[in-house]
Amino acid sequence: MTKHISDIDEVLTTTRAVRRHMDFDRLVEPEVIEECLRLAQQATMGSNQEDWQFVAVTEPTRKEAIAALYRDVWLETVEKPLKAQRPDTVARLDPGLRSDPAQQARQQRVLASVKYLVDRLQRVPVLVFACSAKPVPKTALGDRASGYYGSIFPIAWSFQLALRSRGLGSVMATAIVFHAEKLGEILQLPEGTHPITMIPVAYTDKLDFKPAYRRPLEEILRWEKWED
Repeated sequence: MTKHISDIDEVLTTTRAVRRHMDFDRLVEPEVIEECLRLAQQATMGSNQEDWQFVAVTEPTRKEAIAALYRDVWLETVEKPLKAQRPDTVARLDPGLRSDPAQQARQQRVLASVKYLVDRLQRVPVLVFACSAKPVPKTALGDRASGYYGSIFPIAWSFQLALRSRGLGSVMATAIVFHAEKLGEILQLPEGTHPITMIPVAYTDKLDFKPAYRRPLEEILRWEKWED
């Protein structure tokens, strides 16, 4: 097993969305997945209710079915809309609309990295699905929406941090729920349980990930109130 990264600041600043640097040929031990998820169970949750369900998929036929869904998601939400120049997709994803050459290059690398994983998802050793057994919120904002998503994403992120500390890479692939109903059938989820995100997991072919570029803090933080 890979040596643990014990420095919390290093884990927090170098847990990247890993796609290209996954080792598809190295087995990920079930006990490592279980250990990391057991640690992640300490994450915060709404109303102190553990309405989480996780499915870890390693069986090749099931992974192939999931990979086919993921390829279709890419086609329907990225490739076709960009080709058709749909304004919302272009504004969100087109590298050419980024503000400077460095950001354009970063966005181009991100798209290429996502496509790399789309084409190889079936080779990832373990596909972990974080699911919620709570009723889906009726509105995107307000009501129960914050608690619904605020209960599942902390445990998912804590799981990714634990993986990183043990030399494994992962990525939060939320787009897969574009086909939530079909995905639920493949995973044979109980009625009322909904997939929220997929987390592909593999050992990485390197450990020295670096902090990513982020905007200066003064651009995203205000004290007491926000004003121009």
